Amino acid sequence: MYKNILLAMHGEEVNFDQLIKQTLYLVERSQCKITLLNVIETNLIHYGEVDTLLTATAKQRFIDYINEIGREQSQKVLQAFTESASQKGIQFNWKTREGKPADEIIKELKENNYDLVVLGTKEPGPGNTSSRVKERLAKDHLCTVLMVK
Repeated sequence: MYKNILLAMHGEEVNFDQLIKQTLYLVERSQCKITLLNVIETNLIHYGEVDTLLTATAKQRFIDYINEIGREQSQKVLQAFTESASQKGIQFNWKTREGKPADEIIKELKENNYDLVVLGTKEPGPGNTSSRVKERLAKDHLCTVLMVK
């Protein structure tokens, strides 16, 4: 079946617990390696109306605040996955990258020998790049893409 799975999570998945559960089930059944990847989106050149409403200093403070939220989400992902994986005796690799999610996931796929990437779903809304990431991964055909709903 699968030998090396990449689970890419950002912490805002609507199916957060189910995503972890389904991925760990696959790992147990396949007895494969798993890497948990969290991408913190740090290249916020603009963020909605911030460009026009704030001074450069205030804008930078706002972007720093958004980046800090990303780092907190990263720790939430790691803690939740660690708890679930340890209950099943599953060891995993943990990686964090910073940048555009699609770019960083594709870089990770190209640098390592994954045969499956697992993604969750995020609530629709402004700034939601989740569907663009999935479209880009499917288009590049680097490996099988599994979306857990």
